[in-house]
Amino acid sequence: MKFFAILTRVHKWAGLFLGLQLIFWTAGGVVMSLFPIEKVRSEHLIAEPAPQAIMEVDLLSPVAAAGITGFGPIKAAQLHTWLGKPVYTLTGMDDNKSLVDARNGSVLTPINQETAKTVALADYAGSGNITSIRRVEKGPVEVRFEGPFWRIEFDQPANYALWVDPQIGQVRAHRSSLWRFYDFFWMLHIMDYGERENFNTPWLIAFAFSALLFSLTGAGLLLHRFVLRPKRRRKTQ
Repeated sequence: MKFFAILTRVHKWAGLFLGLQLIFWTAGGVVMSLFPIEKVRSEHLIAEPAPQAIMEVDLLSPVAAAGITGFGPIKAAQLHTWLGKPVYTLTGMDDNKSLVDARNGSVLTPINQETAKTVALADYAGSGNITSIRRVEKGPVEVRFEGPFWRIEFDQPANYALWVDPQIGQVRAHRSSLWRFYDFFWMLHIMDYGERENFNTPWLIAFAFSALLFSLTGAGLLLHRFVLRPKRRRKTQ
């Protein structure tokens, strides 16, 4: 009897500790099951890039392009098209990136506001219009990357924003009201209230252990209530 009294006490305290977080976990699960992740990521608003052939005979090598720009030793180079022209995204030994024209080695980044607008419009497949463009030196937590960025906001859907990286001339994040709503419950679900990416926070580990303890003590109490106690009653009759 003393053992089950201890189980009861532990179960109650674990439940008290867990109560609010269990509501958050459940609410987060409901939100995640209601909205398809493709819609949360705004994939329906991202334009499919038109395929464009690249004539390699007209291009510089990545090393030659880096030499012309004075970029220095490169760790990686990616050849692709950007706004209708062949370009290299060069990555230096310090992980800094730069966009250069693959035909003549001219540096294309950091891009200005007008070019950022062009990049955003090429990426956007919706029917709205741009309502604001501003440079942000440090991206907020919703971007998940450090700045600087060009933030381009559209009116369809409301509060829909593209975050364009001026150093590589690419859209790094698509953010909508739905994404922010989803991300709030994601933060509560994984209990990372800062970067919202860490699954191994001390809070999550502590609450997960408490949830396990709550479940085990609950199972022990059920065993006592429906299996062991009826046997003792039969013996005393």
